Amino acid sequence: MSYMVPVGALAQTTPPAPLELNYTAPDSYLIEAIQVTGIQTLDKEAIVAITGLKAGDTLSIPGPAIKDAIQRLWKQQLIKDVAIYASQVKEHRVVLTIHITESPRLSDYSLEGIKRKEQEKLIEKLALVKGKVVTDELIKNTQQVIEDYWIEEGYLYTKVTITSLPDPTQTDHIQLNIKIDKGEQLSINTVHFEGNQHISSNVLRGQMQHIQEKPRFTLVKDMLKQVLTLQPISKEGILWRPLNFEEISNYCQEHVILFSSKLNPTKFEEDKKRIISYYQRKGFRDVAIVDEAVYKQDDDLLNVWIKVEEGKQYRVGDIRWVGNYLYDDDILNQILDIKKGDLYNPSLLQQRLYNNPEGKDIASLYIDDGHFFFQAEPVEVGLEGDTVALEIRIQEGPQARINKVLIEGNSLTHDYVIRRELRTLPGDKFSRAKLQRSYRELALLNIFDPAIDILPIPNFADKTVDIRYKVKERPKFEVNFSLNYGGGKQDFIGALTLATNNFSLGNLFRWRLPVGEGQALGLRAESNGKEYKNFAFQFTEPWLGGVKPREFHLSLNKSFEGENGSTGGKASLSTKLSWPDDYTVWRSGIAYYYHSYKDYDLLGTGENFAKGMLHDLSTTISLERNSTDNPIYPKEGSRVELSAHLTPPWSWFSNEDDSSLSKPTKYRRKEYHQWMLDGSYFLRLLDDLVLNVRGHFGVLGKFASQKSIGPFERFYLGGSGLTARALKGKENISLRGYKDDYITPKDKDTGYKGGVIYDKFVLELRYPIIFHYVTSIYALAFAEAGNNWAQYKDYNLFAKKKSAGVGLRVYVPFLIGTTLGFDWGYGFDKKPTDKAGDKWEFHFSIGMGLR
Repeated sequence: MSYMVPVGALAQTTPPAPLELNYTAPDSYLIEAIQVTGIQTLDKEAIVAITGLKAGDTLSIPGPAIKDAIQRLWKQQLIKDVAIYASQVKEHRVVLTIHITESPRLSDYSLEGIKRKEQEKLIEKLALVKGKVVTDELIKNTQQVIEDYWIEEGYLYTKVTITSLPDPTQTDHIQLNIKIDKGEQLSINTVHFEGNQHISSNVLRGQMQHIQEKPRFTLVKDMLKQVLTLQPISKEGILWRPLNFEEISNYCQEHVILFSSKLNPTKFEEDKKRIISYYQRKGFRDVAIVDEAVYKQDDDLLNVWIKVEEGKQYRVGDIRWVGNYLYDDDILNQILDIKKGDLYNPSLLQQRLYNNPEGKDIASLYIDDGHFFFQAEPVEVGLEGDTVALEIRIQEGPQARINKVLIEGNSLTHDYVIRRELRTLPGDKFSRAKLQRSYRELALLNIFDPAIDILPIPNFADKTVDIRYKVKERPKFEVNFSLNYGGGKQDFIGALTLATNNFSLGNLFRWRLPVGEGQALGLRAESNGKEYKNFAFQFTEPWLGGVKPREFHLSLNKSFEGENGSTGGKASLSTKLSWPDDYTVWRSGIAYYYHSYKDYDLLGTGENFAKGMLHDLSTTISLERNSTDNPIYPKEGSRVELSAHLTPPWSWFSNEDDSSLSKPTKYRRKEYHQWMLDGSYFLRLLDDLVLNVRGHFGVLGKFASQKSIGPFERFYLGGSGLTARALKGKENISLRGYKDDYITPKDKDTGYKGGVIYDKFVLELRYPIIFHYVTSIYALAFAEAGNNWAQYKDYNLFAKKKSAGVGLRVYVPFLIGTTLGFDWGYGFDKKPTDKAGDKWEFHFSIGMGLR
């Protein structure tokens, strides 16, 4: 006879002879065996193992062991019910039975009330997998995930009903039917502030990036109102003080709202933090949002109400430095640039101490001199009225030197290709400025993702620092066959391209995979059959000789276009200089091309077609300073280049009277000198919003022995600047909003087409849409003006052809290997004879382009 004696069960069965329990004096029992009943899919041994009980153990009855075992089983979230019995008791020996009621498993589920595309997006958020154990917690979590998802989409009153149905084919499985009632998608109508006495509601709304009121455009109306009421010239009007970018941004955000937003609770919290942060930057250290409400205006509109308590507006009192021995108070105060009486702004104080985007900070003063362990802690030591007294406690620490330089992530690129670009060498004093410069040099290689991870690793014991550079390679390996439409005689042109920017000539001779040395190699062949053929070869070695950053470039080209042919190449050498700083590069090169032509408009007049040959020997020298921080999307720095392109002065060595010569004989050799000045400056306005200011100037000249400037290398202004290079030479300069060569004059004395002097000025506002090593896309808005003159005497700095527009730049290194540009420009100074609909022009460009 056996006895069923419950010793700690969730479901009890009354035994014939219950075990007498003495709670004041528990007795001990030896577990003789453990049985498991009721399971369908679970493993018996696993169940016993989870309980922590095992045969041979001694346990107290009553005692905590049974309770703990049940809790361990519940934590697995696999069971619906559990009971542990003493199924046999003899003297002080017991047989335990664990009875399990398993939770059902999921066989399938359905979503009702939403569209198929909405279902696909929602399924990605749900963790519902067939065969998963269905518990009350799983159903509750599923319901919460669905509600949160739709709340983020603007459906604040979403209702979710989940019903479980038995699976007719599997007894231990169930199906879930999920019904979703999204309700109305509500947009923001107004955002109202209360309690803001010192900062206007419009300015506070401008700080909210995710909560926008319903669309409106009142910019023009308000500007007219301000002008008519003389507000700009009134006391404290905009004409009485310097322009403030923050005020302009707030003003535009107030009067130009293009899209209303939905209420996303998470992003609403972020916007509230931005409001608090803005108040604190204005000196309101005690500000708080004390109440808020969201309520319906209409069926699909919400009003948002926020109540703030501003508190006092505090100002900076005395600033005292403690612990500074290397630099005196005057030097630190000059860099900190926060004076007594300034608004108390804790975030500005932290920037000036550690990370000032507008210039030098206290930390850089120390860290650039090796004091890696430097710390500065600002402490409020006094509060009197509305004045905060500060004490800045400095720990200068010892000078740290670089111990090891570690490189990770380069599976193709050789270590030395990376190391030769670094400014952080073992044994050198640690310097944050050198870290930043090393980042720039690696980014300019254009074979790594710009998000290079640089981690200084301190060694406190010996006061040294290891530096780890972790890169993600993204070199361009292009094997591409394309078919393009050339138009006219060329029709369809097939092109085969083989190119890489991480080639290794040395590995090729060693019979290894020819990659990893950062060399650039390009092979390209184009043809449409008999009418057009072009073959090009390019090679670049960035460190000729391997000792100094001396770049060697070689290109060879052979082309045929009908009966016209061209053969030649060019070689150049670039050297980094140390003066005025090491951002400066000197370049020099020589090029020679031999052209043969038949029935060709050599002078560009459209009238004289001739037959002959042309020798094109020239040299190029340039001086460039480039301090931009990124080759794809620069945010800071500048680029200035002065270049000269010259041919030998052939006319010095000839006594021929060229007036009696035929045009092909007179112009059998190119003769000119051309000078170009280009400048570009990048200014980060706000976060990743960048303003690019550019200026370009060019002049074409003749040697003293020449009677006039020839037809070669003249300036053609307008369009994208992509017009194919003609045999006689064309310097194509882009000016968006106009067709290619639209602003190209004709010399009234010689009849030659093309300018001899030009200038162009550009303002471009850029903002990244995607910035990733796989794809980089940024949008831009531009305004530019320029002109082109056939004679020096006609030059007029103020006579400009103006345009404006928008565009996109797309960089996908693994597919196209260069930047593609798409621009829509509006030309303001078209000819009266142009059609009204021709003022907008679409432009396609390849590469970043200097001009």
